[in-house]
Parts: sequence; C-alpha cells; structure tokens
Amino acid sequence: MHNLAIAAPLDRMHLDPFTLLFALIVTNALAVVSLVVAVGNRHDSQRDGMGKWAAAMLSETLTLVLAAARGHIPDIVSIVLANTFTAGTYALMLAAICEFQRRTVPRWQYVVPVALSTLAAAVLSHDLADRFVWSSLIYAFQLAMIARALVSDPDTRLGRAWRLLFAGVALIVLVMGLRAFVALTDGRELAQPHGNIAPHPVQILAFVAIMATALLGTIGFVLMVKERADREVLHLAMTDSLTLIPNRRALLMEVERSLAQRTSLPMSLLMIDVDHFKRVNDTYGHLAGDDILRTVAELLARRLRRQDILGRYGGEEFCVLAPNTDEHGARKLAEDLREIVAGTTLTTDRHTLSVTVSIGYVLCHSGSEPSLNELISAADTALYAAKQAGRNRVACFDPALAHPAGASAVPAPAVGQPTPAASATLPDSNQA
Repeated sequence: MHNLAIAAPLDRMHLDPFTLLFALIVTNALAVVSLVVAVGNRHDSQRDGMGKWAAAMLSETLTLVLAAARGHIPDIVSIVLANTFTAGTYALMLAAICEFQRRTVPRWQYVVPVALSTLAAAVLSHDLADRFVWSSLIYAFQLAMIARALVSDPDTRLGRAWRLLFAGVALIVLVMGLRAFVALTDGRELAQPHGNIAPHPVQILAFVAIMATALLGTIGFVLMVKERADREVLHLAMTDSLTLIPNRRALLMEVERSLAQRTSLPMSLLMIDVDHFKRVNDTYGHLAGDDILRTVAELLARRLRRQDILGRYGGEEFCVLAPNTDEHGARKLAEDLREIVAGTTLTTDRHTLSVTVSIGYVLCHSGSEPSLNELISAADTALYAAKQAGRNRVACFDPALAHPAGASAVPAPAVGQPTPAASATLPDSNQA
C-alpha cells in the first residue's frame, strides 16, 4: 500500500510545455532584475556591456512570454515577433561582449540575422518543422559569432569566467541542431504551449538548455566583468600613477620572486637617483619636477631589454632589475642609462633643462643567496658612493669596502668617469 501511495503521485506528474515556459520566464525575469540592480549601481563611464546583457535577458524573457501566449494572441505576434526577439537577444549578447572587449564589429552582424529571422518566421509561420530548421540555422550563426568573439580576444581569455559563457553557447547550439533534426525526421508533431501533446524529449532538453544558457551566460558574463575589474584594481595597486611603471611594492615583489627562482646565471640590481632633484622642484616647480620624472622613466625604459624590470623606488629614485646580467653587462647598462639621461634635453610645459643621474649597482653572483634587504642595501650603498664622488657617475658595490651602520662613508669603488651634462642649468650643490 505504501509503494502504491508513492507511485500514484508520480504517475500524475508530467512536464507540459506551458509549465516549462513558466519556469523559464521566472528564471529569466529574476536574472533581468538582478542585472538591472547591478547596472544601476555602476558609474555612467563604466561601459562594460552589463547594460546590453541585461537588455538581452529582457529580450529573451519577452520571447518566452510571447511563446507562452501562443494560441491566445495572433500568430504574427506569438511567432514572428517572438523569433525577432530571439534573434535580438543573441545580437544584444554579441553587442554586450564587444562592448566589454572595447571593440566594434560590423553592424550587419547585428542587423542581418534579426531581419532574416523575422522574414523566415513570417514566411514559415504555419510550417513548424521548416521554421525550426531555418531559425536554428540563423541562431547557430549568431551563437558562432558570440563564440568567436570570446575565443579571439586574448584579454577575455586571461580569466576563467568566459568558459562558462562559452559552455552555455556550445550547449544551446548542440540542442538547436538536435531540435532541427527531430523536426525534419521524427514525423511527430512537436508540442506547443496551447496543445495537449506531451513534449518531445529533445524539446525538454531544449528548455533545460535555454535555462542553463541563461544562468551560465549571465553568471559567466558578470564574472568576466568582475575578473577584469580585479585585474585593473591590481594593476593600479602595483603601478606608479605618475610614471606608469611598477611602483615600489611591485618592484620589490618582483626582485624577491627573482631571488627565489634564480638559476645559476648572475643577476644585477641598479639603483638610480636624479641628481639635484630638489633644486628642480624649488626652481621650476613641482609640475616641472613631475614632467622630469616621467621623461626620465621613459628614457630609462627605452634602453632596457624585455626581461629587465624598471620601477620607481620612491621620490626621484628608480630601480632596475636586470636578470642574466654579469658585472660587465651591468656596468655597460648603467653607463648607457646615465649617458642617455645626461645627453637628453628635457622639456617641460614652460622650461627646457637637463638633468643627470647617479647609479649604483650590485651584482648577485651565481651561488650566492642574499636577502632582499641585503641586495637593496648594497645597491643603495653603491649609489651613495656615486653621489659622494661627484654625481653623474656609476658605482659598483664592493663587499670588501662595505661598512656597518654608523660608519663613515666609503669611497666610491669602481666609479665610472663622469660626462658633462648637455646643458647644465642647475647650480652645483651638495643638495641631493
């Protein structure tokens, strides 16, 4: 008796098309409300496609509402307009992705599929099988363009969320193909919302796929936006806002990582200081000083190799990490950087002047395991020696000449010969 009591409700359970449509409408409507709330909390300048994706979900919801009303409203509305909204949904999805990627695509990719879908639905409004075939082909083409947009953009593929959206697109394309195949070969009438025919298994699968695509697509797109926002926040946190090169935090993290992963090849660290920079600010103003720092950073970056890392250590000090660089290479690099800055006339908004830099460098030999603080301290000691020797010089750190804290200044070991500035406009001073 107990088993019969359980079996009776199960026998009465069945999935009719209207119930499935109602579940889809509720799911999509909730997604639209969530997206509208999310879009409303964003700045007008944040063009990330969220608004267009919300419009796409709204368009799909309207499609489902029209499909559910079929038989109660004119076919030109429930069939033709519904197919137009479906094509419009995929067009808006493509537009949202392209806006997120900050690129444009030819307008025909939006307009032509919508026009073809409307035409096919109008011509084949009374031929369900052919309408399923042609609409599936048009929608598959639109979804293929969406998939291509996701795969072809390297920045989009930096994260993982795009895979959710891609999986949803692949799923709906597969199901549309099955639906078109069944419409052509099965020979049975496919269930409609206003009819009493039990839905075909492929139709049930199509409903599930549409719901899964709405959820996977929306969650995937929102996570894509979040992933990029996180990357941009991290970039801002690790970038000097004035010179647009890595800041001290990012630089020290990279030096520490290089120390931990270093091979048997040597590595060099250069500490660079703009000579008499305080006099630049006092004489020409802080805006001119900012221009000088930006220009010096650009000059240094142009000479470096791809694997070298330039960062702003603080104030007017820069630092260069040069992997796979021995003593000869480090000295040549330091001298080249010094000569480039000294030989360049710098232009600010109102003034033209020249500055020089002093450079201290330290070599991290293969087999040695200095700490981050020891390496920075050694490069700073060499920089101090270069400045004590007259500035506009290069000095290499010599462990034999290093003194403990509080000791007198060390003479400049291995100091390069100075070269005169291109046009010395700053008075000589011991001011740093």
